Amino acid sequence: MSGTPTEGQDPQAEDMADEAATWLARLNSRTVGTADLEAFFAWRRMPGHAETYDRLEAHWRQSLDLSGDPDIAAAVTHTLATEAQPSRKWTSPQAAIAAVLIVLAACASFLFITRDTIYETATGEQRLVRLEDGTRVHLDTDTRLRVASGGSRTLVLEKGRALFGVAHDPQNPFSVTTRHTRVIALGTSFEVEQIGDEVAVAMVEGKVAVEMTPPAARGAVLKLSAGQAVRVSPGGPGQITAADTAKISAWTRGRLEFRDTPLASAIAEVNRYTRTKLALKSRQWAEQRVNGGFAVGDSEAFVDAVTALYPLRAVTLSDGTVELQDR
Repeated sequence: MSGTPTEGQDPQAEDMADEAATWLARLNSRTVGTADLEAFFAWRRMPGHAETYDRLEAHWRQSLDLSGDPDIAAAVTHTLATEAQPSRKWTSPQAAIAAVLIVLAACASFLFITRDTIYETATGEQRLVRLEDGTRVHLDTDTRLRVASGGSRTLVLEKGRALFGVAHDPQNPFSVTTRHTRVIALGTSFEVEQIGDEVAVAMVEGKVAVEMTPPAARGAVLKLSAGQAVRVSPGGPGQITAADTAKISAWTRGRLEFRDTPLASAIAEVNRYTRTKLALKSRQWAEQRVNGGFAVGDSEAFVDAVTALYPLRAVTLSDGTVELQDR
């Protein structure tokens, strides 16, 4: 297939499909950094890109069922053995999917997670991974997730925060277990975060069941629907509240959004993404409210905003900590 478009084909649409196939392959790699995610969302916001990507991903999901077909395997093997042509263009969704499948087959780093695997992020790092069943997991900074030996739909969040986009499978419920809480879903999108001894669950769409572990000793199962959230302590669940879906969307795009957030809590959140820690010496400002958006890891911008808003000054201590003191 040459790089010259055939009659009736739109070169711009071909380029868009080619770019979408490249992004689909990249987002299924073993590690996707924050910079890649920001670039993808910028590309997706351009006219026509979101529709092209979503259409391609839908075709790709359908193609997963063909992965065990011997004819498909033979075709991929044959293509891998063929000399690559730099001018090749992918002029249909099926051809673009073939490109993605070839890349996935050729690169060992591309992800179909196996059992007994631990995924973790360092301070300031995020990862986007895909489980064997098609579930997408977005790990936030300083997070550790274990895929249990029982299968790819049984996970343990050992620390940190993750957003789960669960592939629908009524015959095989999906569960995420933390210190004292288990979240069970069939097909949905939800966030789980460990905050000290508490576990926070926030629903983006669908429904989940939240139970204490072991469930027999902790009472009834709590049901959450889209737009709802709850915090669970060792003593039991709190009140169901409205989920801050804007905040969830922000951190997955590499942003921190604060809306009437206590300054002390905002500092704790900023500290999760940087090795240069902030400390608030003056406790009289701890409950003062902070509003605004910041790129994850950009503690300097946060300090500039806080010291402009309140009578505080930033002092760097001998250990590198930036302490906010009264002026």
